[in-house]
Amino acid sequence: MYALLLMAAVAGAEESEFVDPAAAGQKFDEPETHLSAELGGAYATGNVEYYTANGLVDFSHRFSRNQFTLGGGVNLGKGVSDTDGDGILSDAERDAEKVEIARKYWGDARYDRFLGDKSSLYVLGGVLSDIYAGYDLRSHEQIGYSRILVDNDSTDLKVELGADVAQENYVVGIDPNTAMVYSARGMASLSHKFNDSVSFSDTVEAYENILDTADLRVLNEAALSAKLSDVFSVKLSNQLTFDNVPVQGYRKLDQVTLISLVATLL
Repeated sequence: MYALLLMAAVAGAEESEFVDPAAAGQKFDEPETHLSAELGGAYATGNVEYYTANGLVDFSHRFSRNQFTLGGGVNLGKGVSDTDGDGILSDAERDAEKVEIARKYWGDARYDRFLGDKSSLYVLGGVLSDIYAGYDLRSHEQIGYSRILVDNDSTDLKVELGADVAQENYVVGIDPNTAMVYSARGMASLSHKFNDSVSFSDTVEAYENILDTADLRVLNEAALSAKLSDVFSVKLSNQLTFDNVPVQGYRKLDQVTLISLVATLL
């Protein structure tokens, strides 16, 4: 926490010209609003039968030295189960009702208070439900400091340091059924435009449990996007979640690879 306050003080001193949001040349004079939505999925029939669907919405509004950000998503799936384990879907298995194979929801709300052109303090609250990772509901709150290291026409690089408190409620059968997790958080985010149509992004987050140093949680999302028009683009992404101390009985690593159609509305 002292490190956060020290970095904030240094950044504020370096960028004191932004103290007055109405001053001439203030970068955040004009409000900026962004809204995008993406949708993807898969459907298979034949030797296997399943479908998956995923969606995501991102919204942000920046004015003066303030920015509000909202985001959320869903990943759902159902399929025919090989109940007898013989490796072949029988007619009886195909006629049976499809079983759920994925159900994940998440959402975040964040507020940034800019100290200057390249730094801000932020607070965040988020929720996650992923029963196939053992979480009936996981909510968390964050505070931290964000700093832009590179900001030009082709490349953006940002790092963050903060603290996170999570309230975890597990699925039925896990004992104990709840836990509180206090973590230090670090994040690095890179985006790069190869040209006017193709871009790449990668975001890495690490959460270190300050009461149990073996409990390390790492999230990574890498994406390659290609513009189809001023509104639509196609995105290929890989989402990775590694939890060194997962919910009891669940695996440490989850990965999801998605192809989505993205609509940039604002």
